[in-house]
Amino acid sequence: MTRLTRVLVVAIPVAASIFVYPASGVDAQSPGLEFLSPLPGSSWILPETNVILRPGGIVDAGSITGGAPLVISGSVSGSHEGRLRLSSDRRTLTFRPDFPFTPGEVVTCRLESGLTTDTRGAIPPSEFSFTIAGPERESLRDFQIPAETDPGGPPAAGGSAIARVRGLQSAAVTESLPPDFPNIQAAVFGTPAPGRLFLSDLHFAASGPPVPSYLMILENDGTPFFYRKLPGVGLDFKMQPDGRLTYFDVAAKGFYALNARYDVVDSFRCGNGYSTDGHDLILLPDGHAVLMSYDPQVADLSALGGRSNAIVIGLIIQELDEGKDVVFQWRSWDHFQITDVVSHSLTTAVVDYVHGNSIDVDPDGNFLLSSRHMNEVTKISRTTGEVLWRLGGRNNQFTFINDAILFSHQHDVRRLPNGHITMFDNGNFRQPQFSRAAEYAIDEMQKTATLVWQYRLNPDVFSVAFGSVQRFSNGNSLICWGAAKPTLMEVAPDGTIISALSLNPGVATYRAVRFEWPPVKSAAVALFPATINMDVRDGWITAMIGSEAADFAMSDVELSSVRLGGTVPADSASARMGNTNGDGVPELTVRFSRGALMPLLSLQTTRLEVSGSLRTGEIFRGYADVRVVAARGLGAPLASVRLVSAPGSIPVELVAGGDAARARTFAIYDVQGRLVKRWQAKAGAGRSVSWDGRATDGRRVGSGVYLVRVEDGAPGPTLKVVIDR
Repeated sequence: MTRLTRVLVVAIPVAASIFVYPASGVDAQSPGLEFLSPLPGSSWILPETNVILRPGGIVDAGSITGGAPLVISGSVSGSHEGRLRLSSDRRTLTFRPDFPFTPGEVVTCRLESGLTTDTRGAIPPSEFSFTIAGPERESLRDFQIPAETDPGGPPAAGGSAIARVRGLQSAAVTESLPPDFPNIQAAVFGTPAPGRLFLSDLHFAASGPPVPSYLMILENDGTPFFYRKLPGVGLDFKMQPDGRLTYFDVAAKGFYALNARYDVVDSFRCGNGYSTDGHDLILLPDGHAVLMSYDPQVADLSALGGRSNAIVIGLIIQELDEGKDVVFQWRSWDHFQITDVVSHSLTTAVVDYVHGNSIDVDPDGNFLLSSRHMNEVTKISRTTGEVLWRLGGRNNQFTFINDAILFSHQHDVRRLPNGHITMFDNGNFRQPQFSRAAEYAIDEMQKTATLVWQYRLNPDVFSVAFGSVQRFSNGNSLICWGAAKPTLMEVAPDGTIISALSLNPGVATYRAVRFEWPPVKSAAVALFPATINMDVRDGWITAMIGSEAADFAMSDVELSSVRLGGTVPADSASARMGNTNGDGVPELTVRFSRGALMPLLSLQTTRLEVSGSLRTGEIFRGYADVRVVAARGLGAPLASVRLVSAPGSIPVELVAGGDAARARTFAIYDVQGRLVKRWQAKAGAGRSVSWDGRATDGRRVGSGVYLVRVEDGAPGPTLKVVIDR
C-alpha cells in the first residue's frame, strides 16, 4: 500500500451555500479514463469520499509503487495524503484520504504521468475537480428517510385486508412459540418448489415505537424451522448465493450476515460517509457487495415551483470489495433529473424523486436498478457507470408490447436466466388501482418490452407498498403481495395456486423468498458394489464421499447424520478417511447395511442419494447409480395396486396384489417423480396398506396428485391417488 507524498495545493476558497439542484450534465466522460468517481464537475459530494479511477486494462502495479501518480488538494483543506490501493481486480485504483475534505470546498485531482496498463500503455496526465456538499448537508446526517411518501399510506392494523384464499389454517400451536410471534395462516394445495420460506414481519403501527421483527424460516404450512427476534425492525431477510443469510437491521443501520449456524459473521455498510439503505443487498461470487444509500441534500426548487430549501433525496449505488473499500460509486445526481419523478409533487418539504428499491446484477455484469418513484428500470454499466437504457417512466426508451397498462411504482426487478425480467407491479396512481406480478421479454437491440406473463388475484388486490416475485426452475412463481393479503402465494405457470400464507391484518413483509435450507454442498459419491443382486441381503454397501467443489472438509461431516436414500444410517464405527486418488484431497468412506437398503431398490438402475449434516451447519448431498438385478423367482410383474378409501381422503387405504405372505415395499412419488416416502410392510401383514399423507421426515404433504408403486419385484403398475386437504 502506497502513501501519497506528493501533493498539489490549490487555494480557491468556496463559500458554503445552498446549491441549486445540479443538472445531469456533469462531464460524464472522465478525462481519458474508463471510470472515475466522483465525476468531473460533480457537486454534493460528501467530505468522506474516496477517489476511484479505472484507467482501462490491467494496471501495472509497479507503476504505482514509486512516486504516487495521484495528487489531490482541497481549496480550503489543502493537500491530502492518503492510501492508494490497487483492488483485487487489478483494474481499479482507490485513494482514501487520511482526513475528510472540508464542506463546500472544491477538490482538485491531478493524475500525473507514470501510470501504465496492459491495454493502453502509458496513461496521459489529466486533471479534474468536484465540489464537496456544503455545511447544510452535515445537518442531515441523522435525517430520517421517509419509509414511503405515497398518498394513502399503509392499511390500518385492524383494517379490511382479508385473506382471499380459502383453506388457510393456523400454522402452529400457540403454546410452542413466543406470545408475540406473528400469527401465521397457511395452506398447501399442490407441490411447492423445493426449499423453505424466508421473511420478516413488518408492523403498521399507528403510533408508538416500532414493533420488533422476527427473522423467520418457515415450512410450507407455516411451521417455523428457525426464528430469531430482533431488537428492532428487520428487512430483506434472504440467503445469498454463497449460502450465508443476510438481513437489514434498521436500528444498527446496516446489513448483517449469518452463517449456517446462525452466527453473525460479517456486516455491510456503505462507505464514503453515506448511510446504508435497507432495500437490497447483493453479494457477488468475487466477494464484493452491492448496496444502496439514500442521499438527502438541501436544494432550491423555487424555479420548479417548489421550496427554496427543500430536502431532495438522491440515490447512491456502491460496490464494496472484499476489504470493504468502495470500488464503484454511482449517483442519481449525475444521471437523473429531479423532474424525472412521476406522480409526486415537487412542492413538498421532502422530495424523494428516485426511491430505489432493488438492485440486481445482470448476467453481462451490469446493474439493473428499480426506481419506484420514477416508474423506471435502469440498466447501468458496471464498467463505466453510464446509463445503458431506461425502461418505463418519463424517459422510457422501449416500446411495450402486449401491455397497455404499464407498470407503476414497482418493486423487486429481477433478471431471469432466459433474459426476461420479473417485477412486482404495485400499480400506485393507476386507475383502477390493482397490483400484479409481471414478466417482460426484453429485446435490448430493438428496444421492445413484451409482457409474456402476469398474475392478478381475482378479485384484484392493491398493495400500496412492498412486494416481490421469485421464479423457480420448475416454472412456479412465489409472489409476495407486500402490504396486501394474502402475504404470499406460490402459483404454477397456468395460474393454479400451489400454496398461500398470510400474516395478520396490519402485518406484512417487505419481501418473501424461497431457498433450499440448510444450504447444500455438492458431494461426489461412488457406491460399491455397483451391481446389487436382490438375492443377497447380507453384508454391506460401501460409499466413498468427496467434496465435488472442494468447498467443505470431510472432517466436518457428522457421521451420525449420514444417510443412504434418506433413511439408511451409516455404520459410523467403520468410517475412515483416505486418499485413494492420490490427489491429496481426502475422501470419507462409510458403509451401509445391505439388508436395510433393499426396500429402497427397484429393478434395473436406481439412483441413490447419500447425504448428511456438516458441523458448519450446511448439509452435503451426492448421488450415485447402482444396477439392481432381480432375485430368483421374482421376475413376474406384481398384480395391480388398488385404492379402497374415498378419493382425496386421509389416510389413503390401498390393496396390493401378489403374495401376502412376504414383506412388501411401497413407495410414494410426487408428479415430478421425486420420492416422498418409501416403507416396507412386514411379511404376513396381508395385502392391505395405509399411507398417512406424510413424507419420510414426518411433514404433511400438500394437496395434489401422488403416485403409488409396489417396488419389491419386477416393475408393476402405478396408481394415482389424490390428497385433498
